[in-house]
Amino acid sequence: MAYREFQPIAALRHRVDAYWINRRDAGDGTPIDRVLPDACIDLVFRSSADGGWLFSSALIERPIYFDGNSPAWYVGVRFRPAMARGVLAVDPADCRDRDLPAREIDPWFAALEAQLQDAASPEQAFVILKCAVDARLAHNERYEAPTRVQEALRLLSRGGDAPQVRHVAHQLGIAERSLHRDLVRWSGLSPKILARILRMQRTLAAIRTRAAPLAHVALHMGYADQAHMTRELKGLSGYAPSELMHVRNLQDAT
Repeated sequence: MAYREFQPIAALRHRVDAYWINRRDAGDGTPIDRVLPDACIDLVFRSSADGGWLFSSALIERPIYFDGNSPAWYVGVRFRPAMARGVLAVDPADCRDRDLPAREIDPWFAALEAQLQDAASPEQAFVILKCAVDARLAHNERYEAPTRVQEALRLLSRGGDAPQVRHVAHQLGIAERSLHRDLVRWSGLSPKILARILRMQRTLAAIRTRAAPLAHVALHMGYADQAHMTRELKGLSGYAPSELMHVRNLQDAT
């Protein structure tokens, strides 16, 4: 499998996490792929011998698995948490635990899907998708998440329990109920779930640097102890922290 990732232009980095290409050949030795929760929604085009289709990826709270040996290639754009509305213009909650065929969103996506189906290679499809997404983002600025939502996401990534959620609401000067409503509207996920996922992603990055013992990472990330961190990571990723040091990052191998 060959996964390549590309950064957006500076003006879009607060809305787009990355553009990517993922190509698999039959029998490449990767029988199973797992996708980890990251609180992001991707717009993905999948091409295989059966044809091609464009869809928005599911928001998940647990790892999902699929056959990695089927020959196919994918191109996609991963939006930062709460930022997918700038392109999709749908309620992110509609993406909870299911892939949403993009042609069901509006006719623009049906036309884009047809263009992508005519692409002769992943690279050509990548250019088509990137240009279309960049143009749509430029014309849909009104769908950008409010500053308070972006700040809430930043603060929530520092911790994951109920008192932390209340503390974030207090820091923003809003009721906890208002914080919940805003985050569900823009991200599709509740504050508590977002906090757990965002902290997991920061923890994964720290673990893979191997710069500190796991016990130190646990305390730095706000877990009660290493055992607490292990339970959280095992539940969200399917891996124990010691295993995450040795596996490649599959969270975006959609």
